[in-house]
Amino acid sequence: MTAITYFGEMLVASVLAIMLLAISPLETRYAGALFAGGAVAWTLSEYVVHRFVLHNLTPTQHALHHANPDEPVLTVFWQIWGCFAFVYSIAGGAFLAGALIAYAWYLFVHHCAHHRPGNLPLPLLKHHRSHHRFATRNYGVSTTFWDHVFGTVQR
Repeated sequence: MTAITYFGEMLVASVLAIMLLAISPLETRYAGALFAGGAVAWTLSEYVVHRFVLHNLTPTQHALHHANPDEPVLTVFWQIWGCFAFVYSIAGGAFLAGALIAYAWYLFVHHCAHHRPGNLPLPLLKHHRSHHRFATRNYGVSTTFWDHVFGTVQR
């Protein structure tokens, strides 16, 4: 069931991103810049929420994720989609399309880290495993970039 949820969401997010770009009234260069901005914004949001909300404001609930990686994840997906609707109302379709593609990558990385580790680039897998062993570092899931920027990366 978990794989169906992850891959179903990846498919929905990707198809929606393609549709949003296809109907965008913006010139390609503007849509491309907004798309890139949306992808970057997702990765930063992922880092900030994981580090400051999940590990500081709701550490007990997030500890459940560390003990059973799939269970709590399935309960927060609707909240993420609510945030996507909000982002669309503020920033528009091209920006949201970038965030959706980055979200699909996040879903792939997270699922593979726990179920199909051989499908991930080794640096991302090591990064994620280190976070689950030592929950005070390596907060990025889909990228290690923000951990490098904010000095929370460790091997």
